[in-house]
Amino acid sequence: MAPIESPRIIVAVMIDEPSDGQYYGGLAAAPVFSEVVQQTLRMMGVQPDMSVKPQIVTQAVEESF
Repeated sequence: MAPIESPRIIVAVMIDEPSDGQYYGGLAAAPVFSEVVQQTLRMMGVQPDMSVKPQIVTQAVEESF
């Protein structure tokens, strides 16, 4: 569904026979979903959700493994 605050579209992506060894949704279907939603909302003139902002990491945190 998109946009998050007031959904106007619902998009489902199904890839029948993924190729190139990528069969997880995040690798095969997510890029298609992203492009379709982005272009559809642009054509509809829907403005981006202002309350949804990308998280920007400003300080590196050392992880212990």
